[in-house]
Amino acid sequence: MTYIALGIFGIAFVLIASEKVDKSLVALLGALLMVILRILTPEEAIEAIEFETILLLLAMMILVNIASKSGIFEWLNMKIAALTKGNPLAIFLLFSLVTAFFSAFLDNVTTVILIVPLTIELVKGMGKDPKPYVFAEIIFSNIGGALTLIGDPPNIIIGGATGFSFLDFILNLWMPILGAILLTLLVFIVFNWKKIRPITDSLIDLTIANIIIRKVKAKFVKKTIHKDFVIKVIFALAATVTGFLLQRYIELPNYVIAFTAAIVLGLITSKKVSIHDSFKSVEWTTLFFFAGLFVMVSGIEKTGILENLSEFVAHSTSNVFYLALIVLWVSGLVSMVLDNIPFVTVMIPVIAGIQMQFPGMDVTILWWALSLGACLGGNGTLIGASANVISADLAKKRGVDISFMSYMKFSFPLTIGILLICSLYLFFRVG
Repeated sequence: MTYIALGIFGIAFVLIASEKVDKSLVALLGALLMVILRILTPEEAIEAIEFETILLLLAMMILVNIASKSGIFEWLNMKIAALTKGNPLAIFLLFSLVTAFFSAFLDNVTTVILIVPLTIELVKGMGKDPKPYVFAEIIFSNIGGALTLIGDPPNIIIGGATGFSFLDFILNLWMPILGAILLTLLVFIVFNWKKIRPITDSLIDLTIANIIIRKVKAKFVKKTIHKDFVIKVIFALAATVTGFLLQRYIELPNYVIAFTAAIVLGLITSKKVSIHDSFKSVEWTTLFFFAGLFVMVSGIEKTGILENLSEFVAHSTSNVFYLALIVLWVSGLVSMVLDNIPFVTVMIPVIAGIQMQFPGMDVTILWWALSLGACLGGNGTLIGASANVISADLAKKRGVDISFMSYMKFSFPLTIGILLICSLYLFFRVG
């Protein structure tokens, strides 16, 4: 069964990477084969689906669609356009850093849902290629999400198992995250300079940029903005963010918080927004892709491969620094191709057991290594993290095709560089 499960996942991975077949169909077929070939029972397949993740995505898609009808995002687009003055480098820097910041305090999926469409509209309007900007936002969403307790699901799981607070994550991870941000900015600017360089030396490009800014402003002026609608949207979004921040105190899952905000906003704006249109806007293919992927990963997990991998880490060395390096790189590389949630779940009892083997010694660095590897390793491929998949789908819907290989050619070496920075941090931290 082990080889069958690996074969199913391997073939599915190749088909997804080749993009010759829709990835949602591939993932669903792979999930069905796991059941048909008796690797998983139908009940186990249903249990394998992370419905909290699926429902959170669904709720945020509905919430964002309703909010967009108020014109608030068009207003934001106008302000960003005016602030950057149409300068590609300024747009790149502003959107990248805003993505990282909001991903730390929202979940990173919500952030890309809000920012990627705005970026594509603005950059395409200027006649520029949006791909480098979307690539940057994908990577920065995962970097920012790694900083806090609520930014990425692995951190939520680790926080629940260890009792680490919101502040603990920031105090222990800000240095490698800052290093990752600086490296990513440097790499993007060096390798995409021709696409994002300032346009002050080109009269034609400057003229086009000014025309686009005026177009954005004119489009906004023509749009009817209802003040009461905007206030309701701002209140709903603020309540959602506050709920996420206070989630551990109010003891409600994030998807319940998001759905509450979406449904309440839908009710109080029902005269201006059709909930049927909001449901139609949901990226159902993306949700089904995640469902299939969860089932396939569960099939791999049932074979014991992930458990054997975790035992290998536990028994490989008694040196805390080497252990931290192994945890970082194994979790980082695995998270490039498998969902990081089940892997983190498997690793938690392993690291807890390692702690028992080192009485009187501080081995909390292993938890931070696991967090950094699982969250940042997801940048390596287009299926490595939820935000990656969502961003690619949002881009495709707007005429920007991001292929698996075009993303990986750039992201994989960069992710290796980011993990090297994290390794350096572990060295100085343990020393």
